[in-house]
Amino acid sequence: MPERLKTLAEFTKPHMVLICTQCDRKGRYNVARLIEKHGEEMPIRDFIDMIGQSCHRRTHPTEHQRCGLGCDDLIYMFMPKPAADGYAEKLEQNKKAARE
Repeated sequence: MPERLKTLAEFTKPHMVLICTQCDRKGRYNVARLIEKHGEEMPIRDFIDMIGQSCHRRTHPTEHQRCGLGCDDLIYMFMPKPAADGYAEKLEQNKKAARE
């Protein structure tokens, strides 16, 4: 079963910084305002996709030019912390799910 998408309400920092790895595009968004405008249940991935729609590399990707818009904070925000209780169990569950 696929994991549920993380929502704007689950974003733990006050600002979401989006950066494109392919160009110099950068943006900083107030999460409280995003929730007011789009609702707390909006998936973070959907918000990033919505912002990326103005990028030509996202709407018309080529083999060598794709949009690299993303949020570096997401890499660490939703991963279990090594010192946290249940880390080893969560890691084992992820490995087991990947094998299935």
